[in-house]
Parts: sequence; structure tokens; C-alpha cells
Amino acid sequence: MAGAGGVGLSSSRLSEAIVASGMRLGIRLSDLYEVCREAMQTGVHGVCIPTAYLGELGPFLRNTGLKASTIVSFPTGLLPVEIKIMELRLAAHRDVEEVYFYPNIGNYLDNRIVDFELELSQVLEESQLMGLNQIKPVVEVEALSETKMDELISIFKNSGFDGVMLSFGSGLRRIRPEELNLLKAFLRHVALEVNCRIGSMEEAAGLVEKGVEKICTVDYRIVSEKAPSRQV
Repeated sequence: MAGAGGVGLSSSRLSEAIVASGMRLGIRLSDLYEVCREAMQTGVHGVCIPTAYLGELGPFLRNTGLKASTIVSFPTGLLPVEIKIMELRLAAHRDVEEVYFYPNIGNYLDNRIVDFELELSQVLEESQLMGLNQIKPVVEVEALSETKMDELISIFKNSGFDGVMLSFGSGLRRIRPEELNLLKAFLRHVALEVNCRIGSMEEAAGLVEKGVEKICTVDYRIVSEKAPSRQV
């Protein structure tokens, strides 16, 4: 993915961009402790963990200085907005650095735009009242088409969101070459983060050079690899 002529990126810059993901089905508390320990060992500073475990992991996170984030709701976004707001409140009480949430993308795809925009405004308003300053919507790329990209981006921006996370297979697959146009469409207008798998430091560096701000991934261990050598 990375261009051969790109400017070299330091391993510390990549460590800042990569977030260790503990967002997978059936994960246990013991697994999350392991994710946190491995993140520290590899030089990764951020971890993304399920809201339900924030309380139990709170003391450990504070003692280690790891920056916690969480993702609210399911990829379909069908969780009632009231429940999403409850999860946001829980995250706010646990000193979470960033919160991501899945809006009900079905409302958008079925042209219930008013309902879609209403949920976005409700979530943003409530998060601001809670003191959550870093909140972004998450969208699964499988639910999107390039023909509706501009409209969706416009809705996010008009609703007050200046950043979006794109998720690829719920974070469990790599970005395909043909999907790079989706990234470019978002990057022209909003800050972009991704939730995906990555195969190498070279691949991660390529995404960062394209403008992706953060990469939430279960492949965070690659940071311990030797930083890619890039030609200027």
C-alpha cells in the first residue's frame, strides 16, 4: 500500500498511530490484560477495549499510562440510542480518551435520513454534556458504496463530526486495494481512522502517509518489527 517514494516514518510515529484492539467477540478479562501488557512491551500507547471491562481495567490503565478508547454498539448500529448513551456515560466515568460508536446505518441506507441525523445529533449532544470531547462515528465499509460517499460525509460534517472511523470486517480483515478510494473520499473532508488488520509495518506506514490518523488493529504486535526503510 505504501508508495516507494514516501517520506520515512519513525517507529515512534507508528507506535502513536497504532491502537491495540481488544474488540473481538468472546474476549475475556484475562485476554484484555494480555493485550495491554503486549501493547506496553511493543511501545503502543493506546488500547481499544469493550465498554463492559472499563471498570475492571481502570486501575491497571491508570497505573500504566495506557490511553483507553472503546467502541459502542454493534456494526449494524441497531442498539437503541438510549442504550448507546448509557454506554457513553459509562465510558465518560472511566476517563476514556476516545469513544467510537456505530450509528444505525440502516436508517441511512433505507433513506430515513432524518432518523439517521437525529441519532447523530443526540449522541453528539449527550457526549458533550458528559465531557466526552473525542467521539467519532464508525461505519463498516461493507455497508457503503462510493456513489453515496459524498452524501454520507456531508451528513457527518453537518452533524458536527470532524472525524470518522472506517471499519473493515469489524476490524478482522485487511484493506483491499480497491477500497483505497473510500479512504481518499473521506480524507478529503474529515479526519480518518481505520479499524482493520495489517500485515506489516510497511503497510501501516503506507496508511499513515496517506493521512490515516490512527489504525485500530489486532495486529499491534507488528510495532516490535524493525521500522520500514523508506527512500526519500
